[in-house]
Amino acid sequence: MSQELSKEEIKKRMQEWRNLKTLNKKAVARRDKLERQLKLEREENARLRKENQELRKEVEELKLQVEELREIIFGKKNDKDKKGDDENDLWEPKKKERKKKKRSKSSYQRELPKEEEITNTQEHKIDNCPDCGTNLANKKVKEFYEEDIPLPKENKSLKKVTKHIVEKGYCPKCKKWHRSFNIPSKKVVIGRNVKLYIAYLSILLRISYSQIKNLLYDTFAFKISNGEIANILEEVSLTLRPEFERIKKRLQEEGLGVHLDETSWRDKYLWVMTSIINEDTIYLAGKNRGNSNIDELIGEDFNKVRVSDAYPAYKNKAGTPQQCWAHPHRKIRDLAKSKVFSKLKRKYLKEVYKEFSLIYLDLREALEKPFKKEERRELKRKLIKRIREWSKKDKRDPKKLGNIKKQFILQEEEWFNCLDFEGVPSDNNKAERMLRHFVIKRKISFGTKTEKSSRAFEINASVLMTYWQKCKENFFVEIEKVFGGV
Repeated sequence: MSQELSKEEIKKRMQEWRNLKTLNKKAVARRDKLERQLKLEREENARLRKENQELRKEVEELKLQVEELREIIFGKKNDKDKKGDDENDLWEPKKKERKKKKRSKSSYQRELPKEEEITNTQEHKIDNCPDCGTNLANKKVKEFYEEDIPLPKENKSLKKVTKHIVEKGYCPKCKKWHRSFNIPSKKVVIGRNVKLYIAYLSILLRISYSQIKNLLYDTFAFKISNGEIANILEEVSLTLRPEFERIKKRLQEEGLGVHLDETSWRDKYLWVMTSIINEDTIYLAGKNRGNSNIDELIGEDFNKVRVSDAYPAYKNKAGTPQQCWAHPHRKIRDLAKSKVFSKLKRKYLKEVYKEFSLIYLDLREALEKPFKKEERRELKRKLIKRIREWSKKDKRDPKKLGNIKKQFILQEEEWFNCLDFEGVPSDNNKAERMLRHFVIKRKISFGTKTEKSSRAFEINASVLMTYWQKCKENFFVEIEKVFGGV
């Protein structure tokens, strides 16, 4: 039997229902609000996490830059003797053991002079005992050689001064004056040997004007001013210019190809182009870092191999490009050695370095073997496959490593063109060596100041360095032939 609710009970329950409905509405609104807040917080949290990761990467890059700057200023520390330092346990290829030849005692002594080199002979005789005066018996002779150089003594100069007496006469038929020898405009002129020696001191020995002045005066009692030295270097460059152009033409047209590189030079840049197969080298001084300098070096019709680093200016230039493997190899090694990263990341970077080193090692060993086209082609295919696998992106990659991997992906063929030619190296070390000589000069004299001095320097440096590397045994004899009548 059903019981009907009273009006008061119905009213009471209706009120409760309305209250619950109101509370539910408020609860739903509060829930929606909390969900919106939670969503915003999650988005903010995700943004902060992303920002934190970016900041960590930025801090990592800044620490790397600080580390690189510290090494540039203070040099690299030698930590080889530190025990328990896991930064030094990098994998390195085992060097081939070379059997050291036992040196004879004579190898530690100066080489005996040739008979034609002996300029003076002194005999030192002894007949009596210096102690008691008795005549000596069974006398024997021993020989030795003394090598020395002349020095100025008692203000006597080693300088040679030649007085020229030049006759001239008038031809009544031609109605002209004729001289037996060309007379210079100045009463006293500097001879060819001094000019050659100054160019040698400035370019090859890299010494400053003040040092040249002191050396000439102390050794030869020869006085000279800074202005005269500058004029002599310019005069020498005018005489050497034809040889400079011949060297440049040989580099552009002959041989397998060239190495190219550049370095800072005062407030500008010094460029170099040197042959792969011989010592021909030319420089461009006081230039900017634009790619027009490359065009000036290699010329318009260049169709040979050009070895360089990955600087973008070399991109799309004439010839067959070969990228330098030594540059990324050094950069990856430095990353693996860096103390900026955590131990876990260093471990990863060491593995990356090891894998890259093995690929590079296989490439170098292949280039040392006799050239066989089919073997090289097969090896090239395998190495490209390995470098593709190595170049895959990884979230643990620092920005610098990521950029290196990108270079191998975008310029894949350019890293292995050396396998297609016999005698082409996989690095640009020769160009770096040819620049290093003048990096030291830049530290001494800060490079060249004017356009005029830059043009003189690049001609003198190109010709003198080419001949110095080519014929060190008789450098002055060979360079005198080029100097002619300077």
